[in-house]
Amino acid sequence: MEKGWTQLMLSEKSGVPQPTISEIEQGNRKYPRHESIRKLAKALGVDIEELEDENEDIITL
Repeated sequence: MEKGWTQLMLSEKSGVPQPTISEIEQGNRKYPRHESIRKLAKALGVDIEELEDENEDIITL
């Protein structure tokens, strides 16, 4: 959200399918593949740890 990107834009920049990004954001995919998270973090310019909720180990985009 901070970058003003849509899910489609993030998908294009990361190589992670847009439906996967949607499922992660909605909490329907609590344990996404490490490779997907690595790609998302790289596209967003953040460390993987920044995408994890320290209390629940849930990915937040």
